[in-house]
Amino acid sequence: MIDILNFVALSGIFNVLFFWYASTKMRSKPDPIKTLIVSFVFSIPLSFLLIGVYTTMLVYAAKTGSSEDAMWDYMEQEELQ
Repeated sequence: MIDILNFVALSGIFNVLFFWYASTKMRSKPDPIKTLIVSFVFSIPLSFLLIGVYTTMLVYAAKTGSSEDAMWDYMEQEELQ
C-alpha cells in the first residue's frame, strides 16, 4: 500500500513540475499559480485510476482468499504471458 501511495505522490509531483516547466517554455507566459492549479487537477484522475486498480486487486484477493503478495505475483505472471 505504501508503494502505491509513494507512486501516486511522485507522479503527482512530476506532473506538477512538468506543467510548471512547460509553462515557462510557452510563448505566451501563463500565470504560474494557474498552471500549478491545472497541473494539480490533471494529476487527480491519475491518482483515482491507481487507487481504483489497487482496490480492485485487493477486493479480488479477498474474494479468492489470496494475500496481497500473491495477487502481485499473479499479475506479474499474467503480464509476462
